[in-house]
Amino acid sequence: MTAAGAGPSSARLLLPVFAMLIGFGPLTIDLVLPFLPTLTTDLGITASTAQLVVTGATFGFAAGQLLAGPLSDAIGRRWPLGVAAVLHIVASVVAATTLDTAVLLAARFVQGAACTAAGVVVIAIVRDLYSGKRLVTMLANLAVIISVFPLLVPSLGAQLTKIIDWRASFLIVAVWGALATAAALIVLPETLPPERRHTGGLLPSLRNSFGLLRRPRILALAAASAAGWSVGFGYLATAPFLYTRVYEVNADGYGLLFLGTSVVTICVGQMTGRVLIPRRGAQFALMASAVVTAFGAVVVVVLALLQAQPLLVAAGTLTFALAGRSIGAPAVQYLSLQGPASEAGSVTAILGTVSFTAAGLVMPVMGGYAEVSLVPFGILVFVAAVIQGVVALLFWLRSRRNTVGW
Repeated sequence: MTAAGAGPSSARLLLPVFAMLIGFGPLTIDLVLPFLPTLTTDLGITASTAQLVVTGATFGFAAGQLLAGPLSDAIGRRWPLGVAAVLHIVASVVAATTLDTAVLLAARFVQGAACTAAGVVVIAIVRDLYSGKRLVTMLANLAVIISVFPLLVPSLGAQLTKIIDWRASFLIVAVWGALATAAALIVLPETLPPERRHTGGLLPSLRNSFGLLRRPRILALAAASAAGWSVGFGYLATAPFLYTRVYEVNADGYGLLFLGTSVVTICVGQMTGRVLIPRRGAQFALMASAVVTAFGAVVVVVLALLQAQPLLVAAGTLTFALAGRSIGAPAVQYLSLQGPASEAGSVTAILGTVSFTAAGLVMPVMGGYAEVSLVPFGILVFVAAVIQGVVALLFWLRSRRNTVGW
C-alpha cells in the first residue's frame, strides 16, 4: 500500500487499527484515574501524591517519544512497535505486583515510555500514506480518537472499579497493548521504505530531530500543542475528585458525565476536520480554538467564584472549556505534517514530548486543587487560549509575508 494507493477504502480498513494503537497511550495513562481515590487510601498517600501515578506515566510518554520518533524515521515504522510492546508488558506486570510505591512509579514511567511508539508511528504512517484533503480528513478522525479516548477511558475505569482493583487495571492495559501491536504488525504495511528513510541510521536521525527545535515554526506548534494537552489533562486531573468527592457521584454517574463530554468532543472535532479546516484553513481553526477556549476559561472562573453550582452546570462548564481544544488539535497536527515524510516521526515526537511534559506538570497541581476550587483550572484554560492565539497570529503574519523555511 503506497501513498498513492491509500484511498477511502483502505482508510476504512486501517482506521480501526489506528484507533487501537492510539488507545494504547490513554489506557496506560488514564485507566487508573477512577481508582485514584482507593489507591490513595490503600497506599496511605495524599491526593497530590496519588497523581504521580498518572504523572509518572505521562512523563514517560513524553520522554519515550524522543527516541520513538527518530527511530521510526531511521529504521521504519514497524520495528519500534514490537520492541515497545515487550517493554510495556514487563512494566505492567511489575506495576501490578509491586508493594513499593517508588517501584510502582518507576514502572509507570516505563509503561508510559513504551507505549509512545504506538501514537508516534500512527501519525507518521498517516503522513506516509495521505496528502491534501485526505490527509486533513484522516487527521481529523485521529484527532477525535486522540481527544475522546482520554475521556472514555475513565468511564470504562469507573465501571471496572466495581469488579477489579487498581492493580488489575495495569494488567488490562498490558493485554490491550499486546493485542493492538499484534493487529498492527499483521495489518499495517511498512510505509517508509529504505530509500525514503532518514539516511545514516539512528544517530543522524536523532541529531536531525533535535535540529528541528531550532525552527521557530516547530517551536510555535509545540507550544500550541502543549497548551491544548494541558487543558485536557487538567480536566482529567480535576474531574475525578470533583465529581466523586465534591458532588459524591457514583460510578455510573461518573461514567455518564465523561461520556457526555466525549460526545461533544467528537462532534466539535469532526466539524473542525470536515468543515472548518477544508473551508477556512488550519490557521483560522487555530485562532477559533483560542477564542472558544478563552471564553470557556472566563465561564469556568465566573461559575467557580459563584460557588455551589449544580452538578450539570459544573460538568457543562468543564465540557465547554474542552471544546476549544477539539478545534485546535487537528489544526496543529495538520500544520505540523507539512514537511517531508522522513521527518514526520521526529516532528510528531517533538510535539508529543513537549505536550506531555507540560501535561505531566499540570496534573498534580490541578489534582491538588480539584476539591477546593475550579479557579486554577480556569486560569490554566485562559493561559492555554493566549498561547494558541499567539501561535495562530504568528502563522497568519508569516503567511501574509510569504515567509518560507521558518
